[in-house]
Amino acid sequence: MSLSLNDETDYGLCFSCGPRNLAGLQLRFRREGDTVTTTFQGRDEHQGFPGYLHGGIISALLDEVMSRVSLLDDKWTVTARLDVRFRRPIAIGQEVTAYSRKTRMVRGFLETRGWVELPDGAVAADALGRYAFLPRETLAHMSEGYPILAREWMSR
Repeated sequence: MSLSLNDETDYGLCFSCGPRNLAGLQLRFRREGDTVTTTFQGRDEHQGFPGYLHGGIISALLDEVMSRVSLLDDKWTVTARLDVRFRRPIAIGQEVTAYSRKTRMVRGFLETRGWVELPDGAVAADALGRYAFLPRETLAHMSEGYPILAREWMSR
């Protein structure tokens, strides 16, 4: 059994992927070979300049899809570094697709590349990130009080 790309546990409060977090992005992920993808459509509460998605939301979208790459190897990571380049604005209400892939291992960190595509295929933003692997003890501590989450995380 491998780790799920989506939170279907008793936690569900993550800002980016938590299905129970009504203020969050509620992202759902898919695996396509060695790539993790998700789609997102920004709402009014996600805007920065009038009518456009806030850069912090774009960064959160990229960070979350990029961090999910480690789950393809049944490991959890946290962000150590994230470098985002914004190339084109994303309009509120416009559905975009985010992608990420592993690029390499660097001094014990997982490095991934991510990008967000507009409906016409143009890249709106791209990023390079480094992710630190979480030790079992940390996962055990973080999942205290969430028995289904603990079972999912500690079954590896």
